[in-house]
This record gives sequence, C-alpha cells and structure tokens, in this order.
Amino acid sequence: MKTQTRFMIPALVVMAIVILGPLMWGIGVSFCDWNWAEPNGMDNIRVSGIKNYIEMLQDPLFRNSILNTFLFSFIALAVEFILGMACALLLNSIRNGALLYRTALMFPLMLSDIVVALMFKMLLNPSQGILNRMLMAVGMASPINWVGDASLVIPSLALVDAWWQSGNLTLIILAGLQSIPQSLIDMSMVDGASAFTRFRYIVFPYTQPFIKTAIVLRLIDLMRVFTLPWAITGGGPGRASEMTQVFIYTQGMGKYMRMGYSNALAVTFALIVVVVIAFIQKCWKAEE
Repeated sequence: MKTQTRFMIPALVVMAIVILGPLMWGIGVSFCDWNWAEPNGMDNIRVSGIKNYIEMLQDPLFRNSILNTFLFSFIALAVEFILGMACALLLNSIRNGALLYRTALMFPLMLSDIVVALMFKMLLNPSQGILNRMLMAVGMASPINWVGDASLVIPSLALVDAWWQSGNLTLIILAGLQSIPQSLIDMSMVDGASAFTRFRYIVFPYTQPFIKTAIVLRLIDLMRVFTLPWAITGGGPGRASEMTQVFIYTQGMGKYMRMGYSNALAVTFALIVVVVIAFIQKCWKAEE
C-alpha cells in the first residue's frame, strides 16, 4: 500500500498545481480591485477586501443572470429528461437496427457548441429562418421572433440545448434499462402486468441511480452554459437571456475588464451550484 501511495504522489502534485493553483488564485483575486484596462497590468492589483462581494450582493444584473440561468436550466432539463427517457425506452425495445438508431441519436452530440449555436441562429432568424418559413407555409400569419422576444428567448435556447444534448440522457438511461434482468420482465409479463405497472415497479426503480446521475451531470453542465446564449443572442434582447457565465465574462474579459469583480462573481456562482447539487442529493437521500 505504501508503494502504491508513493506512485500516486507525482500525479497528486500535478493535480494540485493544475487544479488548486488556479482556484486559489481566482479566490485571491476576488478580494482585489484589478482592472485590465489600466496600464502596467498586474502592478495595478489592489487588495479591496470584501468590496467586490458587497457590490455583487447589491447588483440587480447579477441576480437577473442567476434567474435566467435557473429558468433555462429547469426548462432544458425537463425537456431533455422527457426526450431522453422516451428515446431510451424506444431504443431498448428495438431489436433490429438498434446500432443504427443509436448512432443517429448521437449525431448532435458530435457537433461543437459553436456549430450548434450558429446553425440555430440561422434557423431561428425571424425573417430568413427556415423554421418560420415552414410555419408560414402551413398557414401561420406572421413570423415568430424566437430569440428577439423576451418572453420566448429562454425557452427557445432551452429547446436548442435539448435538441443538442438529449442524447446524453438517452445513453445513460439506456445503460440502466439494459442492466435490468430480462427474467424480471418476463415474469411480470407472465403474471399479466401492464406496461405501466412494469415501468413503475421494475423499470423506474432499476434505472433510478442512472437517472439521478444523468440529472446531476446535465444540471451542472446547464448551469454553466455560455456559448449558446453568447453566440445566438449575445444575452439579449436587452438582458433577457444573459446567463451568469455570460455576465461573468462581460464583467471580466468583455466590456468592463474588472477581473476582481468577475472572480468574485465566479466564486459565488460556483458555491451556488455546489449548494444546489448538494440540496438535490440530500432530498434524494431523504426519500430513500
């Protein structure tokens, strides 16, 4: 055991440098006033204590970005879960050509986020987009401004993400379905159990660990969304689709160049994500 530990030390040192180093640096900078726009770069770092955090608590734009992020994450996760479960059940029932269908389902996952964003930016264009042209061809009176209407922009972005990432949940849930002993399904069918009864008492309990894992992974990924809103809407119209990651980037690397404030926002939002995930897992343990 001691020999194994010695072999692990170099890897642990590298991980500490690569992970803990930037993390501690970011936390330290969050307590400083540092504007990249000023000359002499790092010579202008000034310790400001908790000033950035006080400003953050009073910033309505930060609160707005958090609300946007949570709304986007909830809608996208709900749609992805429904689609993922439906596709997993369908794929699990297919015997011929299952590999072909599974490959087709994975195709969107092979696309990068910027490719998906630019593709849907064109598709959702109110005047030139294919989606509105198709709807108007079947009788819609006027085009819908999918990403230019404040009430539609977040649901539209959530549906884009669902098209792109539903395959993730499908594959994880499908792995859970394929872990169910076939003998249980056969015995339930012999006993005359309906499809709903089999799903409720056999399929869902067996796939619960896989579903919970998929939900946690997707929720973490959704809450740190950046490319879709940045490339499709730029956070607009107004700030209706400005997610927290976009807001943090704008403050630190974009318009304002306030690295101290940006790092304070990043640290706080990371803690919010940790608290949300811990709360969800605590609720699941309480149910067990």
